[in-house]
Amino acid sequence: MTAKLPAWLTDDMPLPTVKKQHHFLAQNIRHLEQLLQHFSQATEQARPQLKHYWPPQIKLLTTLGVVLLLSLNQNPLLLWLILLVELGLLLFLPNFYLRQILRQALISSGVALFLILPSLLLTMPASVVVFSLKTSLILLTLTYYRATSTFSQVVQALKQLHCPNGLIFVIDITLTYLKMLAEFLLGLLQAVSLRTVGPTAHPYRMIGLLFGTLYLKTRDYALALYAAMEARGFIGDYPATPHTTKKRRGHRYLFLRGR
Repeated sequence: MTAKLPAWLTDDMPLPTVKKQHHFLAQNIRHLEQLLQHFSQATEQARPQLKHYWPPQIKLLTTLGVVLLLSLNQNPLLLWLILLVELGLLLFLPNFYLRQILRQALISSGVALFLILPSLLLTMPASVVVFSLKTSLILLTLTYYRATSTFSQVVQALKQLHCPNGLIFVIDITLTYLKMLAEFLLGLLQAVSLRTVGPTAHPYRMIGLLFGTLYLKTRDYALALYAAMEARGFIGDYPATPHTTKKRRGHRYLFLRGR
């Protein structure tokens, strides 16, 4: 006599399907951490040093000039020449900068070409190639400047170019606000993620609450900053870096000593 298995062991029972979890909080926390790394002084100090040094104002003027030249130029030969020069500059960069510039330039170029794709389909093929090359070169130039320049160098370049102190103040305070609000929003998202247990039915319902809290914090920061500036007597004056002049006699002495 053989023993039979119970019916509940032989029946096929489908496994319950688990709903797809939304990683809204984790993704935004990761993006904010990456954003705060750009504002960190420790990150700037840990970056590898560049072999060639350009003054901040020269680098800024060169970047703006190349972007303007690419925007107004229609000669393909000049475009290829600028491309060769930029590729030559990339050869002197460490691997850290090279990977960052190429990755960001390719992503931004792909997004830009995708956005203007409908208008490109209605034009001539030659115009499509020239316009795509110009767009990619402009984004590569801006990405190179962004990756090889710090925020303090940008402010220093604006001061060396005799920009109004009001403009420098607006840029400086905007960057400071971005850092402070990003730190506050990061802590808020981390607190919400720690208090959340299990998947939520509507993960995007908290966006309005987060932005409302962020707006109130922005208002408090603005009032506190205005009071602190009044207390310290800030008049909106940024000191310029003194220019160093070298005489020809010093150049002659260095040349003869090197020989």
